[in-house]
Amino acid sequence: MMSAMRRLPLLILLTACLPARPSAVAAAPDAIPAAASAPAPADVVPLAWLEDAGRADTQAWIGERNRESEQRLAGDPRFAPEQQRLTALGGERRDEDYLNGGFLHRLRMDAAHPLGVWRVMPMTDQARDRLGPGAALGRWTTLLDLDALARHNGQRWRFQPGWLNPMCDATLTGRCLLHFSPDGGDRTVLREFDLRTRRLREDGFRIDTPARTYSHWVDADHVLIASDFGPGSLSSAGYALQSRLWRRGQPLSEAALRFTAPADSVLYIPHAFRSRRGLFFAAEVWPHGGGTPRWWQLDPRGAARPLDLPVDVVRYHGVEGIVSDRLVLLSAAPLRQGGATWPAGSLLALPLPADQRPDVPLAAQAELIHAAQPDEAVDPIFHLAVTPDRLWIGLMKNVSGTLQQARRTARGWQLDALPLPAHAAVRLLSGEVAPSLALLRTESLLQPPRTQVIDGRGRPRTVGQDPAAFEARDFVTEQHFATSRDGTRVPYYLVRRRDQAFDGTGAAVMTAYGGFGVSLLPAYLSGEFHTDLLATVLAHGGTFVLANIRGGGEYGPDWHAQAQRAGHLRSLEDFEAVAEDLVRRRVAAAGRIGGIGASNGGLLMAACGVRRPALFGAMVADVPLTDMLRFDQLLTGKVWVDEYGDPADPAERAVLARYSPLHNLRPGVRYPAFLVTTSSSDDRVHPGHARRFAEALRTLDQPVLFHEAQDSGHEGSGDLAARARKQAMEAVFLLQALHLD
Repeated sequence: MMSAMRRLPLLILLTACLPARPSAVAAAPDAIPAAASAPAPADVVPLAWLEDAGRADTQAWIGERNRESEQRLAGDPRFAPEQQRLTALGGERRDEDYLNGGFLHRLRMDAAHPLGVWRVMPMTDQARDRLGPGAALGRWTTLLDLDALARHNGQRWRFQPGWLNPMCDATLTGRCLLHFSPDGGDRTVLREFDLRTRRLREDGFRIDTPARTYSHWVDADHVLIASDFGPGSLSSAGYALQSRLWRRGQPLSEAALRFTAPADSVLYIPHAFRSRRGLFFAAEVWPHGGGTPRWWQLDPRGAARPLDLPVDVVRYHGVEGIVSDRLVLLSAAPLRQGGATWPAGSLLALPLPADQRPDVPLAAQAELIHAAQPDEAVDPIFHLAVTPDRLWIGLMKNVSGTLQQARRTARGWQLDALPLPAHAAVRLLSGEVAPSLALLRTESLLQPPRTQVIDGRGRPRTVGQDPAAFEARDFVTEQHFATSRDGTRVPYYLVRRRDQAFDGTGAAVMTAYGGFGVSLLPAYLSGEFHTDLLATVLAHGGTFVLANIRGGGEYGPDWHAQAQRAGHLRSLEDFEAVAEDLVRRRVAAAGRIGGIGASNGGLLMAACGVRRPALFGAMVADVPLTDMLRFDQLLTGKVWVDEYGDPADPAERAVLARYSPLHNLRPGVRYPAFLVTTSSSDDRVHPGHARRFAEALRTLDQPVLFHEAQDSGHEGSGDLAARARKQAMEAVFLLQALHLD
């Protein structure tokens, strides 16, 4: 559930453990025992009234809880300097850089521009010319001041550059399609922007009703669009099922239907891959209840047809793009070819449909780019960038990032490595219609990000270097392995002071995610990866830990699949095993270990805090799921059935009941201190999850604080000041609860 669109897992749960990892340690013989499972709860909806934001008593409850948390946290003398530090950090970070459509996009925020200023750097001659006189290659051009726009139209729109937003394509048009969120949620309005005049076009493509909308240029006057077209056009999870060809000047209701996903689908993701022959439009469709995505090739001028693949591919970008007239695939299952078997997580190439030979089995036409090794993985969200003749690969080896480029030659695919520092986090931030360039971001837990553009010959050019936010020379990053309950070795990063002597009394703050195949990267002070509080924890004498538990993508599809559906308990056990390892190594004392996570990571914090109250001392559960018996009935929850299991299935419901945080709270147990946060505009994970869990803790007279923002959505996409305030509250809460000076 991270990022603009999050992946869901495979249908089949692979239960075999991964091969042993190097540098592993044995489980402690005195490991703290897990809490006994509570009996399966009755089919009731505790505190259901808190799901209804329209009730006066719900609003009164939110207001009272917000006042409590503000008084307790914002009144701490450490709050103001922490908020100031985080505000400055947010203004300097370049997290919003993205390469697409011939432009490098950047959203910069500062105190005077809390919503941000959209700027672009043209990367091709054609892109430069689209901007008009005065634009130059390698030089930034300011396009839109979001705060000035808010003053003009009275609406504080949020704008987040990334995949599909903005949708610019300098090879087709001098216009861009911009998606603005009115409240920080996933639903957006659409506007057309003129690059030369630097203005939104009132007579351009436009959608005023917020919806989950995705758009691609077909040519200067036509857009292939997926949106809410009225009854029957949305899935049961609220996502678009249709794609239509929209002509300039035409009412959206009259746009020509080009594709309708099957009725059992919960989600349809449109793709537009660039090749030497033009744009290749595709549809990735996720079936209800799980299974591998189904793919179609779309024709803006004609009918869609199924896109046959020789192997199951991962969800979300399992088909990555086109290189040397070959579709690039990231496999979710092994593929046999001749006497060889290419394991799940391998990168493969397949001829375009027009070039495939009907007399040769499709599997025999596949080419191997890279066969995944047991300690390797490629994350389809962060680790692939496609150009017409090169594939850039951010390959993780035991989570540490490496960079490779792959080229198709007469002797097959050739891979060349580019040097990177140890323990690096690598992100390739390039869209599907990027030019023959790749945008590379490298960083680590102690090294600030460097952003580089790599040209078609593999030559990097630095376009951004974030300043150091704190003096790192006194600290060191280490990687360790904990042993989970079933014997699987789980990697984690530990950041500590170089001269720190562990005596078993210290405090540590952990973060993890463990779901949807999303890899948790060792990134520098990143809000997305919840490492933004690392400097605070270290400055106050604590240790910071990033755990790469199962459910993520750190070791490929199997690492994810082991923690799917009934196996999701393994994510919790892995996190608890890392905490136990900290106690065994005398890094921290039981009861002085804190955790912070969001969304699925918020579920992780809530569940582990309830399961292991003696082990953890403080938990920050941000936009969490807490009612695992009804998650599929709230907002987009039906999309997540393949991740957690189906509450309507008796066997899977019994497993969900074992760890559903809301249903496992018991009187007479002293739970860790909790800070539970959400947003009224979260249209992905229902705010009722957070409200009900916090009130259930209050009813048991447990130490809990709750805070609900109004307009930050699921991903905390409020303005700069709102983000910094929330982060400062989280920091002060952990300092207080873990007794860090």
